[in-house]
Amino acid sequence: MIVYVLFVCSFAVATAEFVLVGLLPQVATDLDVSVAAAGQLVTAYMIVVTVGGPVATVLTRRLPRRELLAGTMALATVSAVASAMATSYPMLLSARLGSALAQALFMAVASQVAMASVPPERQTVAVARLFGGFALATVLGLPLGSLIGEAYGWPVTFVAVAGMAALGLLGVLVFCPRIPTPPPAGVRDSVGALLRPGIYAGLGVTLLALTGFVAAFTYVAPMLRTVTGLSPGWVSVGLVLYGLGTIAGNLLAGRVRPEAITRRLPLAVGALTAILLVQPLLLPVAPLALTGLALLGAAAFLVVPLVQTWLMGQVDAATTGLVAAVNISVAGAAGALGAALGGTVLTVGLSPAWIGPVAAVSVLAATIVATRLTRVTSSRRPSSDALLAQ
Repeated sequence: MIVYVLFVCSFAVATAEFVLVGLLPQVATDLDVSVAAAGQLVTAYMIVVTVGGPVATVLTRRLPRRELLAGTMALATVSAVASAMATSYPMLLSARLGSALAQALFMAVASQVAMASVPPERQTVAVARLFGGFALATVLGLPLGSLIGEAYGWPVTFVAVAGMAALGLLGVLVFCPRIPTPPPAGVRDSVGALLRPGIYAGLGVTLLALTGFVAAFTYVAPMLRTVTGLSPGWVSVGLVLYGLGTIAGNLLAGRVRPEAITRRLPLAVGALTAILLVQPLLLPVAPLALTGLALLGAAAFLVVPLVQTWLMGQVDAATTGLVAAVNISVAGAAGALGAALGGTVLTVGLSPAWIGPVAAVSVLAATIVATRLTRVTSSRRPSSDALLAQ
């Protein structure tokens, strides 16, 4: 049951992240700021998620996991309520920073809880379901939040987000088992675990694969409009298909047993490479373009849970949360790099159709690194096994 509770929690915190994107014009008008200034709320949010996750994870490493997870969801709930009540830009910024901190810490703690709450053979399923909440937020949370904001005002959207977060908090309090607190580890030991070659390699897969993916996905609307010639309505359909693809990829990731990740991951990253390479051939044909977008989402959300599960299995119980948080931070950095890469392709005068092949170079490098994970796999026992044995 806890796996489904974590799914609800991740859906809530991910919706809290994404929903502001569709509300920026309303927020800017109501708070009497420019749209560009309102957009800085998104930038500040991502900075906190990227930097705050590892820091908060180290600072809270000695706290019981169940209580920490509950506290994280409580912070998410209170921050969403504060967002709904904000009447000025500084108030909304403060509330959004609280939501960002909750999300940053949630992914680390929830990943630990997910892996420690299930048998070893189901660990990939548990982590995949956790990321499944993020996948569903792109399909359901973002558009529904935008519709609610259009109909009733953006504060009501955050009330709905607070309700979902509160539901997740209740689920944690009722269903989350008591996870043994990881054995104490000093900051030096925690950071030292990140310096092993295997961890470097896994983080490298995240950085390289997601840089290429985000480069293409950031500019998917211009691609579909200018290259495929789709109307705004069909672009929306394409985004829905992308979201459905992310759910399919997430479900597929859950079918991969932890010991098989190093064999399956290169295939998943290789598939993402191939999809990006053939974009110039797919985009001119509307059905192929829409299919390619769905496959892009499926491949990306197949890769992410596999890497997260593998990384957490390479360290001891005291360091799993930090590794999970750092991987999320690396994903955030990849998002920034990917958006810049796609923009550079357009700046030099190339067609949006060529973003995919350019981005595929980064993902191809990720594929090469992924094929070498077996060689650098740590001899340590999986951390979740250590937790379960306590």
